[in-house]
Amino acid sequence: MTTLQQTYPVPPEVLWNALPAGVAAIGGRQPVYDPSRGFATCRTGMSLLSWGQHVNVTVSHADGGSALTIMTVLKLGVWDWGEGKRLATRFAAAVAYAARTAALN
Repeated sequence: MTTLQQTYPVPPEVLWNALPAGVAAIGGRQPVYDPSRGFATCRTGMSLLSWGQHVNVTVSHADGGSALTIMTVLKLGVWDWGEGKRLATRFAAAVAYAARTAALN
């Protein structure tokens, strides 16, 4: 399991609208978006390193803008060989690019 949290100097709505870019960047399947909770989820397919991952994303208010929290969880297995961190980093970078901003931390 990997958790990545980054803060951005934009309103949460801007990050929320950029989430589909993150899903596309990681090849996410079956995305589900819940705007009332600021929560989205998707799954990745099998890779050489794992049977795939569940990716859960939360967008919330934070000091100076908004926070993006990405949590990856293996579908099956114990060790992800760094795949979760790579997925979370790629997701966050795609969202930042689509929102035309950069993380504060």
